Amino acid sequence: VCGRPPIAGAAGATAVAARRIGLTRERQAAMIIPVRCFTCGKVIGNKWEMYLMLLHQQELTEKEALDELKLRRYCCRRMVLCHVDLAQRLLNYNALSVRHQVAGAGS
Repeated sequence: VCGRPPIAGAAGATAVAARRIGLTRERQAAMIIPVRCFTCGKVIGNKWEMYLMLLHQQELTEKEALDELKLRRYCCRRMVLCHVDLAQRLLNYNALSVRHQVAGAGS
């Protein structure tokens, strides 16, 4: 989109980080965090796994975790704090699999 070549191995690095904090393969595929802050454009997509690790494994508060990640601007803090992972919930409403099940039941 911006003319830059994709970063080699970025998807693999994300999968390794997700396994490190104990996420299952299904949960890894469901993580859709915006890559950049909508307001200032700072890259925040690479901080999501570490944020989850700080909350769950080190049991920090949200404020402490965001401070640890060096997210100082309130727009970037908002992007991480307000992220709702809807991908897993939306998979329950996959229209193609519902049609396939209905067609198979009628045979």
